[in-house]
Amino acid sequence: PYGVTCNTLVPGFVMTPLNARLSSDPEKMAALAARTMVGRNGLPEDFAGAAVFLASRASAYVTGQAIFVDGGFSVH
Repeated sequence: PYGVTCNTLVPGFVMTPLNARLSSDPEKMAALAARTMVGRNGLPEDFAGAAVFLASRASAYVTGQAIFVDGGFSVH
């Protein structure tokens, strides 16, 4: 009744400064990318569309959802 919703974005492997050590290993990066349906690892900007949607009125009837932003990693 208060218009509060609760959803989450579920990331796959995302190249950020926090995992720079792993990102510097080409073999590991290629292995992770090969496990996605889109053939690459994620970037922080890949989350923008989903985050804007969840923050907008367009998602007012969406609640209790886990939105996977993982390039298909979770289904491969």
